Amino acid sequence: MRTGPLVRRSANASRAGQPALSVSRLLPKAPGRHNFPITDLPVPSIPAKIENRSGCRLPINLRSFLAIQLDCHAEADDQTILGLAEHADQATLNKLARAIRRYSTARAREAWVECRVPVTKFADAHERRAAAVLCLRCARVDFAGAVSHQHQGSGCVPISLTGSDSANGSGDYQRAIPDKIQRLVEEFRALRAAFGLPHFDLDCYLRGDHLTLMWRPLP
Repeated sequence: MRTGPLVRRSANASRAGQPALSVSRLLPKAPGRHNFPITDLPVPSIPAKIENRSGCRLPINLRSFLAIQLDCHAEADDQTILGLAEHADQATLNKLARAIRRYSTARAREAWVECRVPVTKFADAHERRAAAVLCLRCARVDFAGAVSHQHQGSGCVPISLTGSDSANGSGDYQRAIPDKIQRLVEEFRALRAAFGLPHFDLDCYLRGDHLTLMWRPLP
């Protein structure tokens, strides 16, 4: 059985309750392009003190951008970056806020493909011991026993989102899904880069009870 997630390639409305440093609206969509809905991206605000940093998960592309802005190692993790922001002086915070606004504006002008999947679908697949495969060409995640064979056609770029895990119960597994899939995305990016292949800036982030995968359109 194959089920496809909701695939959104554009968004025209701003959403309430966005972080202070996110852009509140999208620029008009150019013909033939899919604008990335930057208001969905969990861009963090920079308060004087960051509470509960352990629960904050940054998208990979944003994390790399912030690492450059804060002059830390490109592979720095979320906690390192948020810790630096927490203890930065006001001048640095102001500079960072301006950089994030420029980043958000630039992203809103760019073309992105987005695939939004309920986290429960990954949990259900785990229960059924079914594979979860994202295809960048088909722009969907499929769940089935032998789903990887369905994306061997010309131009398909399949990525397995089914990895080994140590979670015991289904509840534990569901809570671990965003971290697990982000690690798999990072592995995909690193492997493609090692062979000189494009990874299309594949990224993921959690918004509510949905996991969003996003990438640049394939040529």
